[in-house]
This record gives sequence, C-alpha cells and structure tokens, in this order.
Amino acid sequence: MSSETKFTRGLIGSILVLGGAIAISSVWAVLMSHERAKNSASLSKFLPKSRDDHYVSSNKCQSCHPGEYASWHRTFHRTMTQPATPETVLGSFDDTTILSEGLAYRVYRKDEEFWAEMPDPKEMMYVVQGGKPTKLEDIPRVHRRVVMCTGSHHYQTYWVTGDPKYGNLLQTLPLIYLIKDQRWIPREEGFMRAPEAPRMITQWNNHCISCHSTGQNPGLQTNTKEGGFQTEVGELGISCEACHGPAEEHIRANQNPWRRFHLHQARKPDPTIVNPDDLDHRRSSQVCGQCHGVYIRHDAEGMRYATEGVQYRPGDDLHALRFYISFPNESSPEERWEDYRNNPSFFRERWWDDGTILAGGREYTAISDSACFQRGKMSCLSCHSMHASHPVDQLKPEGGDSRSCTSCHTEPKYNEAIRQHTFHAPDSTGSNCLNCHMPHTSYALFNAIRSHSIRSPNVTSSARLGVPNACNLCHLDKTLQWTQQHLAANYGHQPVDLSAEQKTYSAALLWLLKGHAAQRVIVAWHVGWQAAQATSGSDWLAPFQAHLLKDPYGVVRYVAHRSLKTLPGFSDFDYDFLAEGETADAKAVEAIQRWISQRPPSLSRQGDAVLLLDDGSVITAEVQRLLEERDNRPVDIKE
Repeated sequence: MSSETKFTRGLIGSILVLGGAIAISSVWAVLMSHERAKNSASLSKFLPKSRDDHYVSSNKCQSCHPGEYASWHRTFHRTMTQPATPETVLGSFDDTTILSEGLAYRVYRKDEEFWAEMPDPKEMMYVVQGGKPTKLEDIPRVHRRVVMCTGSHHYQTYWVTGDPKYGNLLQTLPLIYLIKDQRWIPREEGFMRAPEAPRMITQWNNHCISCHSTGQNPGLQTNTKEGGFQTEVGELGISCEACHGPAEEHIRANQNPWRRFHLHQARKPDPTIVNPDDLDHRRSSQVCGQCHGVYIRHDAEGMRYATEGVQYRPGDDLHALRFYISFPNESSPEERWEDYRNNPSFFRERWWDDGTILAGGREYTAISDSACFQRGKMSCLSCHSMHASHPVDQLKPEGGDSRSCTSCHTEPKYNEAIRQHTFHAPDSTGSNCLNCHMPHTSYALFNAIRSHSIRSPNVTSSARLGVPNACNLCHLDKTLQWTQQHLAANYGHQPVDLSAEQKTYSAALLWLLKGHAAQRVIVAWHVGWQAAQATSGSDWLAPFQAHLLKDPYGVVRYVAHRSLKTLPGFSDFDYDFLAEGETADAKAVEAIQRWISQRPPSLSRQGDAVLLLDDGSVITAEVQRLLEERDNRPVDIKE
C-alpha cells in the first residue's frame, strides 16, 4: 500500500472519528438543551406568574435599545432575583451540611436542580412566632427544592417551595452564600442583629418581593379559607420597566417607523414611556425612592398593593401612595415627636440618633431631607446612572468625586482655591467633598457606605449622641477635642462640653472599644480604609482591632477581620468569624501577640490619645476598663 493510500485512509478515519465526536457532542448539546428546557419548565410552576397589566419584560426592549439593554444587563439590579438554574446559582450545593444555632441544613443537587434538606419552614415559622409550643429540634425535616435566588454581588440567598395549598408561596432557605469567601453562613449572621433576636423566617411573597422584582403583585388571597398567595411579577429583578414604566403601549406605538423618525427629528420625549432623565429632580429621584426609602403605605393603598399589586408608575407622585417617614427635627410638630417616643426602636433601626441615615438602602430618605435636594436640584441621577456607569455602585465617572458637587457649587473656594475651604491639600482625600459631607456612616452588606444625608462635620452629634463624624473616621488617632478645635478655628463652630475621655482619647478608639455595635462596625471598616490608614498610620491599630474578633455580633467580627488583614503583618491572619467563646478569645490574643512580636521600635502614633505608652506598649488597664464599659444595647439595622 502506497504511503499516499495510507495517508488517505488515515485521513478518512480521522474525519470519521472527528465527525462521530461532533455528532455525539451535538446530540449531547441537544439533550442538555432539552434537559434545561425541561428544568426551566418545571421551575415555572413554582415561580411568580407573569403579570399582565401592560408589562412586557426587558427582552422586548433589546431590539430597539441594544446599548441600553447591554449596560443594564451588566448590573446587579438585573440579577437581584432570578430562577435557580445552573447559570444563576452561585452557592456550592455539594452535599454540605451547615449548622445554624443547632439546626442542620443540607444543600445538595439533583442534576440541574438544587435542593435542601431542612426543618419544615412552615413549622419553623409557627414555632418562632410563638404559634406552637414545639421545640425547634422536634420540627420534622423535609426536602425542599430551591427555585429562586436573590443577590449576585456580595452574597446570595435562596427560596424554597412552600406548601402548595398556600399557592405559589416561597419561603427562605435560612442560609447565605458569601460569594467572595465561597462559603455558607446562617442567614442570621449576615445581618446586624442583636444576638438575642429571634430567628429570621421570611416569605418572599409578602416581604422581599417589593424591592427585588418589577411590577410586583403579592396576590394575597382574601377569599379562600387557607389564604396564601397567587403572586405575579412583571419581571424578576429590577428591569427596564421598573424605571421606565410598563412598555406595552410604547412597543405597540413604535411599530410605526414614521413615528419613530418623527420623534427622533423633533427631539421630543416619547409620551408612551418614561425616561427618568426627563423628569424633574424630585420625580426622577422618586423612581429610585420606590425601593430606597423608609415608608409605610397609606391604608387603602396597602391592601390594594397586597391584593392587586404595585400601583406606582415612574413619573407618578410617589408620596400620594405612601407616607415617607423622616426623622423628627426642631421644627417637627409634636405628633412627629410622639411617634418617635412611642417607637424608638423603629427609628434606631434606620437612623443614627441625630437623624442621619444608618441603614443602607435608604438613600432616597436621606437625600430628600438634605438642603441640596430641598433647596437645590440634586437628584439620584446627579451621581448615579443605570447605563453610563460601572455596575458597582452605579456611579457616573464623576459620581465618586467632588465634580458631583462642584457642578452646582461653582465658587472659587470649592474649586481652584479649595484649600480655603477644606484646609487640606487640593488633591488629598481631605479635599474630596464626599469624604466630609457624605462620610461612610451607613451600614449594609458587611460594609460602611456613604451617608446620603449630606451634612457638614460637627462635634455636637458625636459628643452628645455618639454619631461618628467624618474628621475622626479619617483621623483615627485624634480626639474629639482636636476635631472641635479645628472646626472652631476654621469654620467658627461653637464648642460643646466634652467628657474627660473625649478630650483625652481617640474618638475612633472610644467608639471601637466602648461604643455600641453600630459604632464598632463603622470604625472596624474604617480601620481598613486606605484613606484613614494613610492619614492616621496603620502600624498601631492591630491590638485594638483585635478585640473585635470576639465581638458578640457576627458582622462586627467579619468586618474587623477583613480590615485587620489590611494592616502590616496580618495579610495571612487566619480566622473564622463564626467562631465564638474560647476560640474567638484565643484568636484575639493571638492577634495581639503577633502585633507585639513584630511592632517596629518606633510606631507612627504613640501617646495617651492612642492608648500607647512611649515605649509602644498598650495601656492595657485603660483598654480593659473601656471594654468593661461597653454599650451593650441591642442593635438591629434594617438594611
């Protein structure tokens, strides 16, 4: 046989093998496609139904608005809530068992489906709410399919099928998957909540639906014996129609190309759809405020919402449907103060005691109380954009620096002569308007985030009410007295009475060691903030931060460890924030000993203010006294 013949036969054989492989691959792809279609179809019976009411879903927007669709598609708004599929589920359903306060939850997978073996969530709800005397450990165990997931940025949580006699009720799988850490934690450990608080039992249909879906209708059944839900949504997640309104009429009208051409030539807004950019600053901000605010629905609207769905449409006056709550101030009528006195926990779960927002996700409530909004034209869109931005924080290119402010504040002292106003170097973090007027004093999702209350730094709120201020969150080594002297000399602030501790010790250390949990978590975050480290030095912070590793609040421990790892010599410090008791105590001691063993001969900060002797050793007795005087009030933050 000639070499050519051998080559030809070999080539034919290779082609046949390759063809067979391609055929098998194609068959496999088809089978997998059918399997996924089958899985999707089986999911649909558990998920909220599609709500008509003129909603058409974002997919219908793509053909005419591909750029806007693509930029929205990258956002975490889109992936806020999704069906539980192999493409959307980020958690490791690998037959792991997670313990939550003595109860076991096993997560596993059946081919394309996700499942949990868990205590019956319906029975759990009854027991936790006091409806049954059953012990938690005696609740029967069930296998429930995971059909929906919420979150895709910081962490993800999941929803399991409920009892069919209650309609398409979805109940929480009380676990959270931390995406960056790639680990499961109990749901309770993902939130700032008092250790003695009851377990978190949540139903999606009457709680999370309102801000995690578009065009929602809880579908509360009031005409059946069992009650339950027949829940519908325009779309899962925060989609195009959440901000632009139902698009059925818009799509129908724009089937006519002449109409589209005429609108384009006339450069007029299309009356069949709402563009928040075309609204005034109040109405455009209300589009965001439908989720990012503190409110209660008017009585009639509340029942209509529960049974018929959301009535608000972008462009409407949101306040005609809901009562947006603000913190009482000096000019508030007596009944507002009476509300505050009767419901102090409601306010403390959302605000600092001076009325600045504490809970993240309440930005509309914050800015709507600000002078920039009330007397100016600042809106959410001044800094944020759903399309012309990075998915993280949705900030415009100029939204993360002073340009957002100087577009209105054009005076020289805010621009070319900025040192006259800030008393910091022009290009420093101290001259960034946001760091002084929007400090990171709100909390959500294991992070301190910028306050949207937009106020100037002051010592009064810190001295009398314990509210952290911008100056001392950057200058971690300085006392309140130092801050007061600076504000008095440069801005004419009137001094207030300070305690001996406030005159002597760093304000940040006082909040960290003896403050309540909200103060502690805010300072713990700032210990890891690069701007604060550059301003205050970082080589002296570890022995104080170490005490938060044994904090009674899980989120404080988590944030403290994450910041600790940014300090010199601690990048490899291993620690599990779910560890408590003796284990946590031992890790705190280990961190302090590591700092002692490697601290430099001369620290960047020493002295009474930072509780360090001249030789660099900690003033241990005073630290212990401050810890013993810790404010142990229960802290819950409704983020």
